[in-house]
Amino acid sequence: MLGCLLVLPLNNLQTAVGSFITFAEIQFAFRIGPGTIVAGLVFALVMGAAGGLFPARTAARKEILTALREA
Repeated sequence: MLGCLLVLPLNNLQTAVGSFITFAEIQFAFRIGPGTIVAGLVFALVMGAAGGLFPARTAARKEILTALREA
């Protein structure tokens, strides 16, 4: 949630990238809408769940004494 709030001031910020080889310039604008914020939150939830559930599942299947000896 904090990341979503921190990125809101960048909404509609325009910037450009130039190439010194071809002397071309590409201009683009950052647009942060509700769909982008929801997609970011869903991605963060999925990554957090995958990063927490898989190690917890393997730890739950180990014998207690074996896990304590490996630590």
